[in-house]
Amino acid sequence: MRDKRTNMKVINIIAFFLPLLILSSCKTLNSDVTYEQMLESASRESRSLRSTPDFRKCNPKIHTQFGDVRLNCNLWGYKKLKKGQPYNLCVYKKGDFWGWDWQLPNNAQGVIGYPALLVGRSPWSPKRKKIGGFPRLVSNVSTLSVSYDVETYVKHKKYNLAFDIWLLDEEFGEKKNIRTEIMIWEDYFDFTSYGKVGAVLETPFGEYKMHLGYLTNPKYDQDWNYIAFVRTEPRTSGSVDIAYLLNYLLDRNLISKEHYMSSFEFGNEIGNSSGTTLVRKFEWELNEM
Repeated sequence: MRDKRTNMKVINIIAFFLPLLILSSCKTLNSDVTYEQMLESASRESRSLRSTPDFRKCNPKIHTQFGDVRLNCNLWGYKKLKKGQPYNLCVYKKGDFWGWDWQLPNNAQGVIGYPALLVGRSPWSPKRKKIGGFPRLVSNVSTLSVSYDVETYVKHKKYNLAFDIWLLDEEFGEKKNIRTEIMIWEDYFDFTSYGKVGAVLETPFGEYKMHLGYLTNPKYDQDWNYIAFVRTEPRTSGSVDIAYLLNYLLDRNLISKEHYMSSFEFGNEIGNSSGTTLVRKFEWELNEM
């Protein structure tokens, strides 16, 4: 099994006594195996999660709460797909492990879904109560660090591994109250963040490019500031000090201290790809000022 980022080599031989090798990168993951073969090449823990889960759902509108963590089967952009095209997304839980697998058409455009783990209250939730300490004022977050360990196998192209954070102008606001979306990209392939690069940050946990933009799309009710921290060296395990990044934005008046952090999510934005993810570790520490 090739590494997930291995580029396929195409060799052309011109037989005029001296053969000529031409290497061509086609930026496609695991093009030489079937989806089923790719799943079988995953770890024993990943295969067990899918074959004998404690919990499994394949409904793209189902979100299930487990204590402070909500497992989101989120295929929000499936209507972008051409009529009649097959697609699938399933989420799993087994013991302390979480995960999901998906199959999307190779010609899918843009982001189609975001299967993820969510801590807090979603702006799309009708419930007006705190979960896991959220919502809370951004200025009151003194410590918020997350440690993770993920295994992902992907076939074809577009995906990332990212945190997603929503800032609202009301404590129990709705999607109309969203003022800023903050993403932190830890891993990605064939994927470029929205927005222009405004800075390059050297943090205690790695180097990130900060993208700034404004998202507006009435079809999907998008109307908010967008900030993305994109890691320059992708990884699938580590720790992220979210409070460090929030303080960076507060010090530069890029976000308001009066806004509420509704939740944070961690998962894969998925596009024209098929794959499987196992979350071995998802732990966080949260303290107020």
